[in-house]
Amino acid sequence: MRLSKKQRTAIIQLLLITLLVAIGIGILIEPAQGQSDLQGLVDSIESVDQVKEDLRQTLEFRDECAVGSCANMAGTSICETVAALDVQVNGQIVGGMTSVGSEGNIPISSSDLALMKLIFSQCEPTNYQYWNYPMMLHVWYVPSDEVDQQVRQGLGLLPRRAR
Repeated sequence: MRLSKKQRTAIIQLLLITLLVAIGIGILIEPAQGQSDLQGLVDSIESVDQVKEDLRQTLEFRDECAVGSCANMAGTSICETVAALDVQVNGQIVGGMTSVGSEGNIPISSSDLALMKLIFSQCEPTNYQYWNYPMMLHVWYVPSDEVDQQVRQGLGLLPRRAR
C-alpha cells in the first residue's frame, strides 16, 4: 500500500515531533546514551554551511557503500542531520515546529531552507533494523532520482554514478 504525499508528510511531522520531544525531555529507548547523542548532534551544529558539508560527505559515503547497513546508516544520518538543523533554525524546515532545547539562532538563507525542506521531504519512516537504533521510530533518506539530482546540485556534488 502506497501512502499519499499528505499521509507521508503527516507521518514525517509526527516523527520529527517525536524526535524533538525526545531531545527535549530525554524519552528514548536508551535514555542516557540516545538522548545525549541526539542533543550532542543538535548542539554541534554551528552553521548551515557545516550541515551542508556534513551532508555532502554523507552522500559521498553512501554512494560508496550503496547497500545494506552501511547505506541504511548513511540514510538515517542524513535525516537526523536535517532534523537537528531544524531545531537550530526554530522549525523552519518542517514547518510549524518550535525549537526544543536550543536557542535556535542559526540563520538560514531561503535557498538553503528550500534545499533542506527538499532533503527532508525524502525522509521516510521504516522499521528496517528497528532494534539497531536508539529511537522508537526510524526514518531514512530515500530520494527519487529526480530529487537526488536536485539535492546533489544544491550541495555542489556531481550526479550519482550509474550502477
